[in-house]
Amino acid sequence: MKRFALTLGMLLLLTSCTSTSCLTNLQAWPDPGGKRINLQQCWDKSDQIRFYTTNQGSQIAPYELIKHLEMPQAPDKFFSRANFERWRFLPLEQTDRDQRSDIDKEVQDWPLGFVITNTTSGKQAWRGKWLGVNCSGCHTGQVEYNQKKIRIDGAPTMANLNQFLWDLQAALKATYEDGLKNGDKFKRYAKNFPDEGNKALLERLEQVVTEHDLWHDRNDPPTAPGFARLDAVGIIFNQLIYMSGGQPVGSFKTDAPVSFPFLWDTSHHNQTQWNGVSPALPMVRNVVQGIGAFAKYNPDAGWFEDPSTIPLINQRALQALVYKLRSPAWPQDILGPIDQKKAALGEKVFEQKCGSCHATQERKDPLKQIKMAMTPIQEIKTDPNMVDNAEDRQLRDRDGGTEFIHLAAKPVSLDILFSSAHIGEFFPFVGEVISAFWDWGSNFGKDQFGKRYKGRPLDGIWATAPYLHNGSVPNLYQLLVSAERKPFYIGSRQFDPKHVGFDPEDKSGTLLDPSIPGNSNTGHDSTTYGGALDLDTEVWPLIEYMKTL
Repeated sequence: MKRFALTLGMLLLLTSCTSTSCLTNLQAWPDPGGKRINLQQCWDKSDQIRFYTTNQGSQIAPYELIKHLEMPQAPDKFFSRANFERWRFLPLEQTDRDQRSDIDKEVQDWPLGFVITNTTSGKQAWRGKWLGVNCSGCHTGQVEYNQKKIRIDGAPTMANLNQFLWDLQAALKATYEDGLKNGDKFKRYAKNFPDEGNKALLERLEQVVTEHDLWHDRNDPPTAPGFARLDAVGIIFNQLIYMSGGQPVGSFKTDAPVSFPFLWDTSHHNQTQWNGVSPALPMVRNVVQGIGAFAKYNPDAGWFEDPSTIPLINQRALQALVYKLRSPAWPQDILGPIDQKKAALGEKVFEQKCGSCHATQERKDPLKQIKMAMTPIQEIKTDPNMVDNAEDRQLRDRDGGTEFIHLAAKPVSLDILFSSAHIGEFFPFVGEVISAFWDWGSNFGKDQFGKRYKGRPLDGIWATAPYLHNGSVPNLYQLLVSAERKPFYIGSRQFDPKHVGFDPEDKSGTLLDPSIPGNSNTGHDSTTYGGALDLDTEVWPLIEYMKTL
């Protein structure tokens, strides 16, 4: 149990007003290590470190079992910088960590967003050090232009999380199967566990391989989404069903990959997620997100047992950071000056064509609570898989009854939040939990919104390619000129300041085929704007204006 005073301090941090100097001082600041440039987003270096290295209870696999793995077909080390770069995870530089960081401090080449969860409570099987992920693994971007690297905190990652998990399972399985025949791969691996017999080590590997096989059976997509995309909501739903002891009604496929949402302003929106399904109840939302990000939950925990691996005090600290995160301003000294005359014309076009769906959050103003516009799928005409899956799927609970899938979050999150093991961490957010308890149905989207997608404020939109909720459009130009859309490669960090997006021809990325269900790049087209936009008087001015947001 954490001390109440420490949790209260986190509450005060969350509810206090952030300094307004960062709203006008938009000067980029070089990182102490000299490897990149950070844009002014109302964070300092200590905020950035906490975001990058605070664990949220994620348990992918026991850390020591991963630390010493080799690649499946070669003796090359699995946990290496070369592989992090292949999966497009950003490096956690020495300046991005400190003594409080939840990482292996002896490892120099560590990937940003990966943390160690040291669990000391709950089920015996949860105990020990586990490799996990936190928010920054999916919500930290980097723009590269003219040999300069610009870090964007809260922006979508370019990482291929699915490929990382497939490679991890292949490495674990190869080591285990080699151990069954006492092969050289296993012998090299076993040397790292001098106090553990080969039989016991094989049993531990077998257990992890079996658990991962079951996870992949539930959550593997029918088509690999590639870099920068993941069906995160589908995974959350599947994990909620599995951990709560329910059963899916019909087949659940994670066939709705989405671009990782950008985080700035979101704590001030009345609805989150691309389809608005998650309400403005931060700790409830964060617990559910943690379940999807490999946290563990035990529905049969006793009153004085910890029902999950989620440290609520850490979730509160991460929420406090996101609460004050601001959007990045276009760095004119790096990406080129903004044509202010053209941008002024674009502002008028934006008001006419875009303003009804996208509210404005001015960077010079303090953050404000904003009600999201929710546009029916019949009007926006973007790929329907994400909203269909969230709205139509049902589960059968332990008592044999059925309910819509989004309501499965209720008993899990309330169980974790009301647990006596968390009572010292509970009081600061008692109001929002009571609100969730009494007003769950309307808050969680289905009855209130139906099949709709969220139109959020577009401040910082220049740094968040690829576009549309499923990342099926590479740049702002194609977003506004739908006739130009075509298959493209996703995964590059090389920025195109003219069309505002990343290089779509970099074949080191993965090809996004819009003909595959879940990948459709239709919608948000000429019908949305009341007719095709004129290139000279509308498209290019709009792009210039969106650089200013």
